[in-house]
Amino acid sequence: MYASGYKKTPMASKGAEEKKVIPRTLKSKVGTFQGRGNPRESIEKLPIELGLHSRKPGLNGRFYRKQRPIVDDVVMVKVLAIFEYGAYVMLLEYNGIKGMIYLKELSSKRIRSVKRILKLHRKVCLKVIKVDQDTGYIYLSKRRVTPEQVKKCEDKYKKSKTIFRIMCQVATVLGNTEDAELESLCARTAWVFDDKYNSPGYGAYAAFQHAVFDPSVLDGLTLKEEERRVLIDTINCRLVPPVLKMQADVEVACYRYEGIDAVKDALRAGLSCSTENMPIKINLIASPCYAISTTTQKREEGLFALNRAMQVIKEKIEEKKGIFNVQMEPKVITTTEELQLAQLLKRQ
Repeated sequence: MYASGYKKTPMASKGAEEKKVIPRTLKSKVGTFQGRGNPRESIEKLPIELGLHSRKPGLNGRFYRKQRPIVDDVVMVKVLAIFEYGAYVMLLEYNGIKGMIYLKELSSKRIRSVKRILKLHRKVCLKVIKVDQDTGYIYLSKRRVTPEQVKKCEDKYKKSKTIFRIMCQVATVLGNTEDAELESLCARTAWVFDDKYNSPGYGAYAAFQHAVFDPSVLDGLTLKEEERRVLIDTINCRLVPPVLKMQADVEVACYRYEGIDAVKDALRAGLSCSTENMPIKINLIASPCYAISTTTQKREEGLFALNRAMQVIKEKIEEKKGIFNVQMEPKVITTTEELQLAQLLKRQ
């Protein structure tokens, strides 16, 4: 019995004890993940503590020959964890090695919260500002990256990832199960072209695209017959360019004596520009408007073929004192535009 008349019950004592334990436990967790202490000490064990493992099932490796980026490189990363002082990230192009970005490197403007700039598990382009050779830690910056560098980094990452997936598939078909075997295969194929053209990511992508039409590009590689066959088959499966549909709209008319016959002759002259590899079609949209179209895998050649057909039609109709006007320049049409054209043709 206390002097104040208050009797401490076992329930109150238990609650007080829990009140002491819970904040202490939370405090230890917050101290680990909110930047208390030296952040460099926990950079390597961070993914294990948070349950964020960079390795995926199957083969893993880096996209380029060099094991780590150098200062001023712009790399694609994935945000692993966000803290008061910055964020930890994973470099996707370098086999998931860890990097760190401090709060002051997120934006040149004053920010109240890191989460307003970075989103957890999102991909973002960052610039390397320091590589610690002793510890291997990589420090990055977001505020120093320009929009042009972001666009270039995204394009490079997309192409490099395509090449890496090709190499993973080739290694899997060949029965390779170790990351070292995948690295050896990359060193004898994709990285050879990266070194040859001095353009990591772009060199291999350009060479493999060329190999779709000319497999002799791969003759200089030190590959076994089985490896070469599987590589060519995989490239043909993954890098075959999509079929593009191109269209131009023109107005062709003649109000002289020849009239419709002059228009027919001009359109037939345009159709004569058609080849086996580049078929040209002409459809009536609504007189005197016609759609000239072709399908091809090579954009530049398709545009050239349409322009050539239009020039022939123009010369032919103007010989008969007719009218030729371009209503829509040659371009690659989308699925929506193709459906709209089909509906217009259906009404005729």
